[in-house]
Amino acid sequence: MKLGTIGSGAIVDNMFHAIKDIDGIEVEAVYSRNLGKAKEFAAKHQVKKYYDNLDDLFADDSIDTIYIATPNTLHYPQAKKALEAGKNVVLEKPFTTTLEQAKDLFETAEDNGVMIFEAITNIHTPNFGLLKDNLEMAGPLKNVMLNFSQYSSRYDRYRKKEISNAFNPEFDGGALTDINIYNIHLANGLFGKPEHITYYPNLGFNGVDTSGILIMEYPDFTVTAIGAKDCSADYEFLLEGEDGTFKISKASSGVMALVDFIPVKKDKDDEDIRISIEQGPHMSYEFMDFLVALNENDQEMYQKYKKETLDAMEMLMEAKKFRDKKAAARLNA
Repeated sequence: MKLGTIGSGAIVDNMFHAIKDIDGIEVEAVYSRNLGKAKEFAAKHQVKKYYDNLDDLFADDSIDTIYIATPNTLHYPQAKKALEAGKNVVLEKPFTTTLEQAKDLFETAEDNGVMIFEAITNIHTPNFGLLKDNLEMAGPLKNVMLNFSQYSSRYDRYRKKEISNAFNPEFDGGALTDINIYNIHLANGLFGKPEHITYYPNLGFNGVDTSGILIMEYPDFTVTAIGAKDCSADYEFLLEGEDGTFKISKASSGVMALVDFIPVKKDKDDEDIRISIEQGPHMSYEFMDFLVALNENDQEMYQKYKKETLDAMEMLMEAKKFRDKKAAARLNA
């Protein structure tokens, strides 16, 4: 995989760290709208080539895959252009702003003989696989509670009425798309799509959801998913069943750091059962999977991740209806 990157934020720095020890992945060039910033970012990561023109980046024959980590509303046009140029694409979450855009990107990839992947970390981690493989230990599930509350580094500015992309509705910012999307993928990856979705957003002064509670109703249990950028809490995710509870802790639902099983009835001296293993950089696992899919033209793997993305997009769009309805009512009041 010969990468060209679009974006220069912290998530791209994390990507460089995650792939540095993966054989078969090299970054050939970086892009920024500002040439000086592109040059500085390339030097920081010891990349030889840098661009401030997307057409030049996409025309670079040394690059076969484009990694996109830009504001949400730019995902679709940039990815489509890369696919039409014959490049594979790794597209950061949330995949697109609409389901129709997502479907179009997959169709465009197929038309051009390339692949496109959503860079959503949790479903690729070993600990997610271990949790899914051992889920029956909990017995029939009754309650699932996912809490990814992370006080944003940009929220202090927002409180002063300074709006960054992360808190700008025009860029599809907010807690649902930035934070709760991980919980959506976690629930969908473990249980599939729910029967009903409801979203209760907490809105800021400009109508963006700074936090919110997502309710996903399944036939026999309910998932309550909190996603917050305006407050914080210890990362803890509970899957409660008749025979015991799985606890995911230490890091967010995007990282899946620790997974423990707590039997429903245990003696005071009994210890929780650790299901998880110690993982490496959580972003590395998605790139290893994408590398296999590309190198082996693994269509079964590709179709699985395509379905995961489209299902999650359907869930996200349903939640957005509640967010947008409340935002419209607030702004028109």
